[in-house]
Amino acid sequence: MESTAPAVSYKVNLLPERHELEIELLIPELEGGATIPLQIPSWVPGDYEFAPFGRDIFDIAAYEINTNKPLAVSRVGWHEFQIQRGMGGARVSYRAYAYSIPFSEACGILDSGVGVLLGTRYLRVAGWSGAYRVEYRVPDGWRIHHPAGAVSVGNRQWEYPNYEILLDTPVVVGHFDSLERRVAETPFYFVFLDRTLGFASQSAAWVDAVARVAAEFQAIFGFFPFESYTFVLSTHPAFDWGLEHLTSTMCGLGPDVFVDTQLWATGVRVCAHELFHAWNVRRLRPAPLNDLDLENGSFTDALWVAEGFTRYYEFLACVRTGTYTVSQFFSAITNYYNHLIDTPAYARVSATDSSLASYLNHRKYPGRCNNSIDYYDKGMLLAFSIDAALRLRTGSDNLDRAFSEFYQSYVHRQPGYTTRDVIEFFAARLGELRAIIERGAQHPGGLAIEILLNELGFRIVAQETRRLGLMFLDQRNAIYGVLDDSPAGGAGVAPDDIPVAVDGFPFSLKYLSWAAEHDDRVELAVQRGNTSRVFSIIPEAKSKIVSLEWIGTEKQATRIREWFRTSDFHPAKKQLFALEFYENFHGVETVI
Repeated sequence: MESTAPAVSYKVNLLPERHELEIELLIPELEGGATIPLQIPSWVPGDYEFAPFGRDIFDIAAYEINTNKPLAVSRVGWHEFQIQRGMGGARVSYRAYAYSIPFSEACGILDSGVGVLLGTRYLRVAGWSGAYRVEYRVPDGWRIHHPAGAVSVGNRQWEYPNYEILLDTPVVVGHFDSLERRVAETPFYFVFLDRTLGFASQSAAWVDAVARVAAEFQAIFGFFPFESYTFVLSTHPAFDWGLEHLTSTMCGLGPDVFVDTQLWATGVRVCAHELFHAWNVRRLRPAPLNDLDLENGSFTDALWVAEGFTRYYEFLACVRTGTYTVSQFFSAITNYYNHLIDTPAYARVSATDSSLASYLNHRKYPGRCNNSIDYYDKGMLLAFSIDAALRLRTGSDNLDRAFSEFYQSYVHRQPGYTTRDVIEFFAARLGELRAIIERGAQHPGGLAIEILLNELGFRIVAQETRRLGLMFLDQRNAIYGVLDDSPAGGAGVAPDDIPVAVDGFPFSLKYLSWAAEHDDRVELAVQRGNTSRVFSIIPEAKSKIVSLEWIGTEKQATRIREWFRTSDFHPAKKQLFALEFYENFHGVETVI
C-alpha cells in the first residue's frame, strides 16, 4: 500500500560492469535556510569507527524539480554537500563507486553478477526525520531479496520509515542462492552471494545448524522481534563480515566453511552472534544508541553488555545445539580469561572505559596489549560470571531468565540503559552480583573466574612457564605486541618488528617458544624498517592455567547438564579437561 506522506526518494540504477551506482535523489519542498545539507554517514551502527565513506561519491549535480534550473553544489568537510535552495523541490544526481572491499561490510558491494545495496551510499537530507523511498533499477534477469522492515510500494520500490532503517537494510540483488527455514513459524532466509566447495551437499545441513541456534534464542526470549530474518552470506575469502542489522545480518563464512569442521562451527557461531544482536543492541540499546548521531558518533559505557553478553550467548547456544561441546565451552572461557590476564591492560583499563573508547579500539592494532582491552572479551566473562553466580546461589534463577526480563524492562526505555541500570537490575535479583559487576565492569581487573570455576566443580591446574612477553596475532611472524611489564618490554623490542632469527637460527614461532622455555637468555634478531637489531632477553617465570580437573559431585555435574541442556556431561573424578579450544573472530593473540 502506498504512503501518502511526503518522502525523500531515490532511484538507484545499477552499472554492474563498472561497479557503480547511478543515483537520483528527489527532495520535496522543505523549509529552511539558503542551502539543503546532504550527508553520507561517517560511521554505521555496529562498526564503531569513523570512515571516509563519502570518498566514493562523485559527479554530483542538482536541479530544481519544476524548472530543471541548475542549483549550486558545494562540499563541506569530508562527508557533506550543500545544495543551493531553489523554488520547490530539488533533484540531485550523482554516482557512487561500489566495489570497495574494506567498505563492503558497511556500504555493501556491487559485483558484475550480484550485489548488496545499503543506505550508506545514499546521501541523506540532514535533519529530515521522515520517510525515504527507494526504487531499485536492476539489470534484466536479476532478482531482488529484500529483508523485512520496509513497505513495498510498487514494482521494485520500498519505503523506509526513516534513514536509520534504510541504513539498516541490506538489499541483495543479482544471481544468488537462497534457502529458507521456518523456526516457530517465522521465516529465516539464507541468501548466499556465492558458492564454494561443498555447497551443494553441505549447505542445507549447515543452515539447519543455524536454524537450531535461532530456536534456542526463541526459547530464551519467548519470541522473535521480527516478522522474518535474512542472513546475507558470502564465502569470499576477503569478506570478513559480521555486522548485525534490524532484521538481517551480513556474515563472511570463508571458502572452507563446508569442508573444514572447525570453520563450519565458526560460521555457525558468527551467525549466532549476529542473530542474538536482533534482541541485544538492535532493539535493547545502551544509552545513547537510541538517538544515533551518524555524523559525530554515539558513545556508550555499556558495549560490554551489548557485545560481551552476545559473545557469551554465541558460545552457549552453539553448545546447547550441538555445534560445540561442554568441554570446548569451558576451554574457551578459561582461555579468554588466560589471555585477558596476560595483558598489562587488564590491570589498567575497565570494561566501561573500553566501551566508551570503542571508536579508538574497535579495530584492533599492534601494541594495544598495554593500553586496551576488548570489551567483547571481558563482557563475555562477566556474562558467564553472572550466569554462574545465579545458578550457584539460587538454584532456580539464571541469565536466560534474567536477561529476557532485563530486555522487557529496558527495550523501550529512552535513551537506553546504562551500566548503572545493569548493576541495579541484577543486584535486585542477587545482591552478590552488585560487587561482581562493579568490580568487573567499572574497574580494571576484578574478574572472579577462578573462584566460580572451582565452585562449579573444577580445580584450576596451573603450571610454571616462562615468557618473554611477545605477542603474535593469528600465528603470523610479525610482532603484534610487546608487554611493557615483561622482559621483552624492557629490552626494546617494538610492535611490527619482523623476527628473523632466534639464537642465530632462522626464526619460527616454534623455535621462539622452545627457546623461551629452555634458554637462560634468548637472542632475538629482528628487522625494523631498514635496520637490523638484536635483543638479548632473559625469560621470566610465569604461572599459567593449563587445564581444568573435575573434582565435582554428581549434583554439580547435573547443574552443568541442565545449564547446557545436554545429557553428555558425565566426567570422572580427577578427569582433566585440556584447554585446547580457543577462537576469537577478532584474532587469536598468543603471548610467548
